[in-house]
Amino acid sequence: MEKTNAKVNYDLLTDTALKECGSLLLHCCCGPCATAVVERILPFVRPTLYYYNPNTQPKDEYEKRLVELKKVADEYGLEVIVEPYDDGEFLSAVKGYENEKEGGTRCPVCFELRLTRTAKKAKKEGYDFFATTLTVSPHKNAQIINAIGERIASEQGVKWLPSDWKKRNGYRRSVELSSALSLYRQDWCGCDFSRRAYDD
Repeated sequence: MEKTNAKVNYDLLTDTALKECGSLLLHCCCGPCATAVVERILPFVRPTLYYYNPNTQPKDEYEKRLVELKKVADEYGLEVIVEPYDDGEFLSAVKGYENEKEGGTRCPVCFELRLTRTAKKAKKEGYDFFATTLTVSPHKNAQIINAIGERIASEQGVKWLPSDWKKRNGYRRSVELSSALSLYRQDWCGCDFSRRAYDD
């Protein structure tokens, strides 16, 4: 797990980074999470939305969330890049962590899998920055996500956009926008492990 001894206010760093951001590849876990994030980013840059979530199970749930993300993209006139579904990538990455509690040591492995792919895609396609909507969730640790993002940025040679999108009422705004756009909002993170945790 990433070391997060010194707590950083990533929200304060976001606008400064956005002012330097000519182009941005934004990893999106789902449509509802993308809403408020896109709204905040748009005054600075028009992001390309990136849908790579092999953790989402089963496949029909993956497809359902993609439909909702495309609604958000259509609302704001944004492009969506979609990776083929392969939950085997996720299951291979988290092998040995199956019995970890939700929010425990399995989750950073999942974050790393998705952010590494996003960074590689951003570099290949020539984006200035990569980012994720994950920090809009009150259930996700922004310190851990940003620490992972910063390390991957250094390893891959592409800039990371720091964020804690839940700040400034970001999560509440995502709920409001999801309602306004009539979006389906799931009640678990994505993988079967998290669904079981929410069902218990």
